[in-house]
Parts: sequence; C-alpha cells; structure tokens
Amino acid sequence: METTEKIVEAYVRYVKGWATIPNLRCDGQFEIDLIAIDPVNLGRYHIETTVSGSQSYSKLTAKEFSLEKHNQRVQKAGQRRTVGFFVERKFGQPQIAAKLREYGFTDDNSHKVVVTWDWTPEAEEAATRAGIELWSFQSIMAEIANSIRHQRAYFTDDTLRTINLFVRAMQGLQRDDVKPESTPPKAEAGEYWVYRNWVHKRARLHRPSCGYCNFGKGTQGVDSRSTGEWRPFPDIEAARTYLDGLGYDDAATCGVCM
Repeated sequence: METTEKIVEAYVRYVKGWATIPNLRCDGQFEIDLIAIDPVNLGRYHIETTVSGSQSYSKLTAKEFSLEKHNQRVQKAGQRRTVGFFVERKFGQPQIAAKLREYGFTDDNSHKVVVTWDWTPEAEEAATRAGIELWSFQSIMAEIANSIRHQRAYFTDDTLRTINLFVRAMQGLQRDDVKPESTPPKAEAGEYWVYRNWVHKRARLHRPSCGYCNFGKGTQGVDSRSTGEWRPFPDIEAARTYLDGLGYDDAATCGVCM
C-alpha cells in the first residue's frame, strides 16, 4: 500500500468517519485501492488514488487512453494519468464490479472517486461525464491537518502520527513569524487570503505566508482558476465576512497558519 493511499484511507476513516477496506484483490489480477462505507446513509465509495511527484504527471488529463500504449514501458506513466484509464481499467472491469457487489455496491448507492494532485479542466469534464468524482489530494492533506491541529493525543495510526508531527512543526514555524525573503507584488499584498473551491464547496482562510497560500499562488505557485480562486483581504474581519458569506458547510480557517 503506497503512502498516498494510506493518507487517503486515514482521511476517509478519521476525518469522514467512514468504514474502510483497502487493497481488495479481484479476479484477473485487478485490485481496488479502497472501498469506504458511510455508516450514516450507507453510501458506498470506490476510491482510487493516483498522486505523482513529477511535474510532468501531476495533473490528471483527458488524453485518449490506449491499452497498447499502456503496455509500453515509456508510455505507461502518462497513460495511467488519464481519465480513460480509470474508466476502463479501474471502474469498468467486470471482475471489479463483481467484487464490489459482494460488499453491497449498486449503481444507486455507490460513488466512483479518483484522488489526484490536480487535473485539467478537460479531465474534470470527462470525469463528470463518466460519473467520477475528483478529490484533491492537497485539500485532503489540509483537511487532515485542520482536524488534528489541536489534538495532543498519541495516534496509533502511523500515517496520522506523522501528519500530526508535521502540523505541530509547521505551527511552530508560523509562530516564529518568519518573513518572506522578498515582498510580494502589490496586487498580491493582501494581509489575509481566502481560497474558495467551487467544485467541492470548500473554503479556507489563510495568512499570506502560509505554505498552502503562498501569497495567493497556492502550493504549486500558479493562479489556477479551473476549480477555484484566491482572494486577498486587507484585514481578518473582511476575510471572515467573505468566508461566512459563501454559505459553505466546509468553510474554516487554515489548520496550519491560523
């Protein structure tokens, strides 16, 4: 089980509060990364994770999937970063569907989810047409951090324990009031920033020097408007007013910098 898959399972289990079963093996050498069941409404989730540290493969794309290219070593990585790969190889195989039925999955009660670092607008459209939800791995990390930031209990889960130590370290650095080496451009000089993700109806209030904010450029250093937007505010009162006015159930201050 890869580290990113462990993080996703920790998020689903401890933040969402769902029951999980990872790495389900199916006939035909297929495997399901994770299934989860919401105990409240009994909704079922088939979750696949694809997170790459390579800049070239960080985004899920809508490029055409080819099984022939997928079987070629030099083409494999790029092919596995397409929506078509998940449609055909992860969600469309009868062996996988048969295994899911053993756990009560039906077309009416189940969700198909791909967790990835980022995606292109075309990939988002293709996923929507295929009935696939896209979850941001970056947002998952931020939500885990926000949920455990005030906890001082000892976590028996290795993944949560590592993330908890990271959050505490980041909080210590923020309290040191480390200043950025250079002054951001005037257009980006808001005292506080709010990131609004209109796809997942989620918003977070940040300090400008926060690693998740980066003066309105986010973790990747680019101003992407495909799934949301950054907005600067001169003071925290104005930022909170905007945050509250969005009407999102998932609207809060950053778990690292605030």
